[in-house]
Amino acid sequence: MAGILNLRDIAELTASDPRAPAPGRVFRSSQPFGWNLDATMEFLTGQGIETIVDLRSEREAGMLPWLVAADAGIDVVAAPLDPSEANPASTMSLLTAEDLGNYYVGWLHSRPGMVVSALEPIVAGRTTLVHCAAGKDRTGVITAVVLLVAGVSDELIIQDYAHTTGALPEILPALATLWQGNAPSGAERLSFENPPVILTSPAAAMATFIDGLRREFGTVDAFLAGAGMDRHDLARLRNTLRGQ
Repeated sequence: MAGILNLRDIAELTASDPRAPAPGRVFRSSQPFGWNLDATMEFLTGQGIETIVDLRSEREAGMLPWLVAADAGIDVVAAPLDPSEANPASTMSLLTAEDLGNYYVGWLHSRPGMVVSALEPIVAGRTTLVHCAAGKDRTGVITAVVLLVAGVSDELIIQDYAHTTGALPEILPALATLWQGNAPSGAERLSFENPPVILTSPAAAMATFIDGLRREFGTVDAFLAGAGMDRHDLARLRNTLRGQ
């Protein structure tokens, strides 16, 4: 829709798995690009969005804030996930999909509390929209954690992540326009015509992330417990995802 790109219910592409989340509980998207505030408001109210989880850095959120959320009575939870302040130029050393997936695993070590914060509205049973800038990396990680908690197959989690590839031809120019005059340091070196791996969504990156989570933490439950989520909230999260 106009203003929000890469938008979907996380139940949409995982519906073939009997453990897929109930529809209408968790959505994922890009940031609001502000092209059509009326359409954005219509979406938020039409889907019954109660909470927006914003995974962007404070700097990014300041460039494109959620101007319509307060008007719609929607809470915005800031849960900045990327410790590099989301500067794509700082990730130019990532060369392969596996590098990208391992980069995501690093967030589980450096920002475990932010992962739990991002999940709290879902635990509380609030219809939630999760987003970052492109709706790819940070959003992909939180979505994968949610889908792992639900018990969705790795294959479908990977497919959901890689689905963003089809949205990138629209997202990347929008980001380029936004960055004009506001580019993070070094971002001018990025090529949107031949993008580096940080601006792609290869399936192997998510496969590497899932493998890395299990290698480093054992299970998603063990990761969340170590990050501070108690077993009652984990049970509530699963119940919410089941539509209970």
